[in-house]
Amino acid sequence: MSAPTVSRPASPSTRLSVRHLLIIVTGCMLTLGCSALAFSTWGLFQPLVAEKLGVTQAQFAGYVTVMYLTMTALSPLAGKILQNTDVRLVLSVAALLVAGGFLIMSVATTIWLFYLAGVVMGSGTIFILWLAVPTLINRWFAKQAGLIIGICMAFTGVGGALWSAVFTVLTTSGVDFHGLYRLWALIAVLTSLPFTLFAVRDRPSDVGLLPYGTDLRATGTTPPARGLTAAQAMRSPVFYVLCLGAGVINIAVLIAMQFPAYAKSLTGVSWDRVVVGGVMSTLMMTGQAIGKVTIGLVADRSPRGALLFAVSAAVAGVLLCWLGAGSLPLLYTGAFIFGFFYATALVLVPVLARTVFGVREYPIIYSRVSMVFNLIAAFASVFWASLGSTFGFAAVFVVGLALIGVVLVTCGYVVRSAGSLQARWNE
Repeated sequence: MSAPTVSRPASPSTRLSVRHLLIIVTGCMLTLGCSALAFSTWGLFQPLVAEKLGVTQAQFAGYVTVMYLTMTALSPLAGKILQNTDVRLVLSVAALLVAGGFLIMSVATTIWLFYLAGVVMGSGTIFILWLAVPTLINRWFAKQAGLIIGICMAFTGVGGALWSAVFTVLTTSGVDFHGLYRLWALIAVLTSLPFTLFAVRDRPSDVGLLPYGTDLRATGTTPPARGLTAAQAMRSPVFYVLCLGAGVINIAVLIAMQFPAYAKSLTGVSWDRVVVGGVMSTLMMTGQAIGKVTIGLVADRSPRGALLFAVSAAVAGVLLCWLGAGSLPLLYTGAFIFGFFYATALVLVPVLARTVFGVREYPIIYSRVSMVFNLIAAFASVFWASLGSTFGFAAVFVVGLALIGVVLVTCGYVVRSAGSLQARWNE
């Protein structure tokens, strides 16, 4: 008699669980709400709030500098907190801090309250935008992490497009910025707390699961996390070049936040410049959403290809916006294409960090990277606003093209160095 057939359960590497999917959904909702509201809409408020408060646009943009400096100061501590503390508590408190910042701005009648709001929001966004998504995805997914990070981060673009459209509709209906900020605070809470409290866990092992894509066939055990330690990474010049390249990316992408001010500065045009600026922002956010998925997908296969694609989009987008000042189709196309480059800060940088340094101490290493590139980018918002108002937007676009060249050189060096560092990975 033949032996009975024994059915074996599918390998954990071949399927997704509901828990894995909830991690993705949580990442998408955090970036759709808190992240997009904080980072993808402030440029819309810049000309409006500056005029209402009687301050310069550079003074208004200073609150973004405060937010970046706060993130810079908290980055080393944030990496350790996220490594060792229940992620549900950390992200829930972070979301409430973002909402609290918007509430402060909703009652602000002086620019100093915006700077206070920048401190409060920066204390939350360092966890939500820069650390939570790449850390959780790298813990829960052993393969296709770049694509999934791209999908999650794409929702900053989806959210940016959505909230830009809401902003345009409400402002043209007469809603002032105080009411808009109250709405932003409510949206931040509703799109975060249900997920941070109930949908996530720190690691798959907490619920008896394995990272998606884990292959147990060779050893029958879970493979250990491999990579360099934080100390080893920070002894390598590649770490500092990556920080520099990421910082320059963070400066260059913020050209997009000047699109509303750029549109408002155009003369001799028949269309409503405020509406055009809002549409440019919406299209840029749409391009950002598509670009994040595309760059994540490409980066899983070829980080070099993803870098070249993003840099090409940046150059094309800047030139179309600059040279097409009198043409709505060129302005809109340029803004949309530039959105693909905007995706690099949140997708390509964490993928490069994982590719070069591995996942062994990823949260600590990436928190150090984010500290440096947030410090470099801290004054970018004020820099672009001052440059545009003082020297005109031709200067903005020329400097932008030069910075894009720096991105190509620095990140290209990181990609070329990946093989030699991977050979030093340990467990």
